[in-house]
Order: sequence, then structure tokens, then C-alpha cells
Amino acid sequence: MPDNSDNSAEYITLEAVHEAVRNQLGVILFTVLAFTDEGETMHRIYSSHPIEYPVGGKKNVKREVAADWVAVCLEEQAPYFGRTRQDVERIFLDSKLIEALGCSSIINAPIIRNSVTIGALNILNAEGTYTDSAVNAAVQIAQRAGTITEKTIKELN
Repeated sequence: MPDNSDNSAEYITLEAVHEAVRNQLGVILFTVLAFTDEGETMHRIYSSHPIEYPVGGKKNVKREVAADWVAVCLEEQAPYFGRTRQDVERIFLDSKLIEALGCSSIINAPIIRNSVTIGALNILNAEGTYTDSAVNAAVQIAQRAGTITEKTIKELN
């Protein structure tokens, strides 16, 4: 079984994606979201904190997530970097729970397959933990997470 130590290899499990994030960036809260219902719903398919953020949890993109986050991550297929607690509060309705876990900085890296955003890595830690180079590393990890994300989405159906 491949161990994904080659920086160009696709990850074979979502746990391997989590491990790469932990090793390369450091992370308190890590989730993987899949965009389902033609991008209308974010469906949690992996979580480092299954009690607070269980797999299977869903958010309505239009009602529960800030429009500018959707524009950046889903439509423009670019990473979102929320450097501060205020950035996290502005984007997510569940920011109090995020903050209670010790997180006040976030990187969202889109997962793209065949020119379509199918998901996002959500990487959270304390304010001041991440830099622009961490965002670049997150994007590289997301690029290698497409196959396993797509496979997991298909298993949900």
C-alpha cells in the first residue's frame, strides 16, 4: 500500500490527508467537506473531532456560509485564509464552537476534480499559527486529495 511520502502521489485515505496536514502545517481541527447537491450543500466526510463535528453533518451553502467564502473557495477555486478569530466569526455560524476548540485561524483549500470544486480541506488552529506558505502547502495537499474525496462522495450515494 502506498504511503504517500512522494509529494506527487494521490492520498489513498482521508486519514492520510489528515496526517499530511498535521505533519506539514499543524492542526487542531481538521475536516473534509464535500460539495453535494450541485454545490448547494457542504457534507462533512471526515472529521478530527467526530463528537463536535460528526461525519455526515451538513451545511446549506447559501444560508450557513458567508457568500464571499463561497465565491472564493467554491466558485473561484482559490484557498480562503482566515487569519483571525474575526475572520472565522464572519464566515461561519458555528464560530463559537470553533473558538471553544482553541481555533481562531483557518485555511480552506478547495479540492478540484475535472475543473469542478468537489470539496474543501478545513484546517484550523490558533491565531497566528499559519502563514502564506502554509496556505500554499494546504493547496498542494488538496491537489492530492481529489481521488479519495471523489471516492468517498460516491460511497455516500
